[in-house]
Amino acid sequence: MGIGTTTPGSSSVLDIGPSAKPVVLPRLTSVQMNAVNPPVEGMMLYNTTEKHLDGYMRNSSLSFNGFDIPVYRWLPASTGPRMPTWSVVDSFAAKISGSNIHITTWDATNNWYRFSLSHPHKYYNDSMLMVITPAGNGSGDQAVSTGELIEGASRYASIKFTDVSRIAANYNTLNARRQSGFHFVLYDLRKQPY
Repeated sequence: MGIGTTTPGSSSVLDIGPSAKPVVLPRLTSVQMNAVNPPVEGMMLYNTTEKHLDGYMRNSSLSFNGFDIPVYRWLPASTGPRMPTWSVVDSFAAKISGSNIHITTWDATNNWYRFSLSHPHKYYNDSMLMVITPAGNGSGDQAVSTGELIEGASRYASIKFTDVSRIAANYNTLNARRQSGFHFVLYDLRKQPY
């Protein structure tokens, strides 16, 4: 069958032919996508929630009684390492800017940032890489560490700032920080989506 061509390719079931206009795939939210029943291997759509192409394809295999059973799910058309979010923060609890899929809040009790990704994203320190670099005056002698916080079903990242020169001068924990900016970028290293 051909659309826009009188000589469709003999090896294709549909040949749209040469055109100055693109094809628009079905546009579904994540909820609508996951409600497709039954999904068929090879389906493609544009996910309006995640803003990327998704395909229903093989994700992994389960071993059962010596047999490998394929597991299928919706996956981004392009999997592998990617940068889901970035931001700029300073060491005195002010979020300066960032993308809109995460929330950065200050924990005054523990003196750290709590970094949470919006649903359904979670932070995993074994498969994600958070890179933090100092930006601005006074940040060169600060140490920054990240960690994984698990609270019930929620997983967060923590970001701590410590001024090394002030610890040496016996400043207390809160004062062992001077205001300085940091850029952070979060990379997902997995070959599957969140």
